[in-house]
Amino acid sequence: MSKKRSKVVFFCSLLFHVVIVLNSYGQTDTLLLNYEQYTLKNGLDVILQPDSTVEDVSVEFWLRKGISMDKPSQYGFAHFFEHVMPFGIMDSLKRAQLKTYRTGSNAQVKKDYTRFYVKVKPKGVDLALEMAAGRLMAGTDRITENRIEFQRKRVLSEIDRNAKNPQWSAPGGMAIYKGTFGKNHPYGSSGYGLIENNKNFKLKEFKERYNKIVYAENIVLFLVGNFDVEEAKKQIEAYFRNLPSKEKDHKIIKPTKHVEGNITMKAPHPKDTVQTMVFSWAVPKWGSIDDSTLKLIASILDIRLKDKSRFPESFIKNSVSTDMYEYAGQFAIRTTFTSVQDSTQIENLVLNMVNEFIETGVTEAELKVVKQSEISDIKEMQQRLGFQWSRTELLGESFLFTGDPGFYVKRLEKQLQLTREDVKKGAKKWLKQKPFRVLFISNKKE
Repeated sequence: MSKKRSKVVFFCSLLFHVVIVLNSYGQTDTLLLNYEQYTLKNGLDVILQPDSTVEDVSVEFWLRKGISMDKPSQYGFAHFFEHVMPFGIMDSLKRAQLKTYRTGSNAQVKKDYTRFYVKVKPKGVDLALEMAAGRLMAGTDRITENRIEFQRKRVLSEIDRNAKNPQWSAPGGMAIYKGTFGKNHPYGSSGYGLIENNKNFKLKEFKERYNKIVYAENIVLFLVGNFDVEEAKKQIEAYFRNLPSKEKDHKIIKPTKHVEGNITMKAPHPKDTVQTMVFSWAVPKWGSIDDSTLKLIASILDIRLKDKSRFPESFIKNSVSTDMYEYAGQFAIRTTFTSVQDSTQIENLVLNMVNEFIETGVTEAELKVVKQSEISDIKEMQQRLGFQWSRTELLGESFLFTGDPGFYVKRLEKQLQLTREDVKKGAKKWLKQKPFRVLFISNKKE
């Protein structure tokens, strides 16, 4: 059994410097609340961010394994496991009490981690922690055939429901990620994986996955919001100290190999009425200097590509985004339009605008706007307690990917220091290659 010395890290040294940087953008308020990060003796990491100005408390734990863990024969399993993750034993009275305090709950699987979240009123923190610990110590006996079959219906229903957007469908997602990152790459599959796999996952597989990923060193516990720090520490120690410990298995993922190609496929949902085209590039990992640059490029291109005057009448919208993971990322442009006959014209227009960006770069005014937008985005995330687009996500990805929960502020500082020439070079470096492109043709007859 692996043992680690308990450690405590307080964050404060960057705060003053960040204020100086942001003042140049006309903002004098800080972008970070103090947090505390420490590790229990069994290896479980804890991040606390108390804030008495809010009403609720977000209690969340992350497992350091996600979609990238799935082998080709298991595509879709990490998402299914997130649904099947068992609950521990909690008596009916406590369960009823927790329900009265709960203000939100959810779970999610991503490329590099799986997260489980509950938001409660301050009086419910103790029960929420007990419930979280119960899930982590439930053991495989609480994973049953009945639970799997109940969740299988929910998973298949979710997949069918989201097929209305072809890029999020099971076959659509698989095509995009496989094309972006390469066949059999750990990032080369979607969360839903293959529908046939989801229909056939067995009890033994869920028990094996639970034993493989649920242990102290593989867990990060978050408390964010209105709670008493010292009381919370006592509760965390009481509930989580006996969680089994073992040596952490942290797989290093090899860099991606850029893939060029065009594929066309039928939109998976029979009621789909528009055409969807996705352009995708494999790009560097979360937290790299190119990550900071590409986020600004995405924001600028997103603004430019919303100019409908440059597109045919069938054009509906474009959107540009970056999704950065621990070892690589995706830069994507998604466009929707009504007439399949216009697909070639629209494709050429989009790629010409990307090439135009590479050649001419960005104006100072555009750069200032998107930098201010980055500041606003982080401020908005910090105002949210729970789940997606929240403080937990800022702290958590920073910690998982760099070991520093406050790294997102350093990441922002890099962005604010980027020049027009930096942005132009970044675009040329990563977007000059032809993207992988998927065209989803609707079932609508024209």
